[in-house]
Amino acid sequence: MIAIGRPTLSRAVWSVLSDSAIERISIPMRGLEASNPTRDAHVVGDIVASRPATAGEKEEWVKPWVMAGRSAQQGALDCLLPPPPDLEAAVSDDPATRNAFATAEMSLMRRRVTRWEMALALWEATWPHDRLVLGASRMIREADTIVGSKNIPVFANRGLSGIDGTISTARGIAHAASASGASGITRVLLGDLAFLHDVGSLLREPQLEHPSRVHLFVANDGGGSIFDGLEVAQSASTEDRDRVLFTPHDVDLEALAGAYGWAYLRVVSMGELTDALGRSDSHLIIDVGLDRA
Repeated sequence: MIAIGRPTLSRAVWSVLSDSAIERISIPMRGLEASNPTRDAHVVGDIVASRPATAGEKEEWVKPWVMAGRSAQQGALDCLLPPPPDLEAAVSDDPATRNAFATAEMSLMRRRVTRWEMALALWEATWPHDRLVLGASRMIREADTIVGSKNIPVFANRGLSGIDGTISTARGIAHAASASGASGITRVLLGDLAFLHDVGSLLREPQLEHPSRVHLFVANDGGGSIFDGLEVAQSASTEDRDRVLFTPHDVDLEALAGAYGWAYLRVVSMGELTDALGRSDSHLIIDVGLDRA
């Protein structure tokens, strides 16, 4: 395994980096500490390319990795998502078959949004002319599990206080893109606590023009459910854990949106999420209701 820089998000990647049975090469970036948790990886300093790789060499080395990645992602999709309806049934000569297709398709659109599907939907709706900002919430881990490779600009704050400033970061990215003449939408995928931590950044000065478009997709499960899956969840009683870590809330996001002059949508089904992704509002908050589990 070759690690360039210091990956800090994926526990799966960090687990591989900690496996002494695997040959690991760590290349630190910008003078930062190498990714070497067990202190037995081969750390490489400055690297100088002897020559550019040929087209044939790139395909020979890169293509197997790309294909393996796509295969792994498809396997994850097959396990995590419901099967799509049979498209051939939509044009069947049998009315009962067509009706069954319509029923199945309607059922898929009416089903409740899950975190995996929310992350995947935003990923698929974002194109190179857009921007995607991932908040330091449970959702960035869900995205790490479900999405594949795609040539789109993705941003995230790093560090122990990454939950702070997500909205202001996204608005800065959107403003910079607009100032440079870029089009598209800056979409933000964040949890409800990350949203509430930076709610003051919703403020829009009435004297200033705001040509950039920012859409905040808030995964609202009533608190910090990310802690339910971490080791710290075993350190206290359910009551204490909920009060201190989950930090439940009943904030009215629609009222907040109205107070700051943002458009607002409440979403609970996949059909509603699909419609929300097609909106062209300047500043929009999409409140996606999720179960805690």
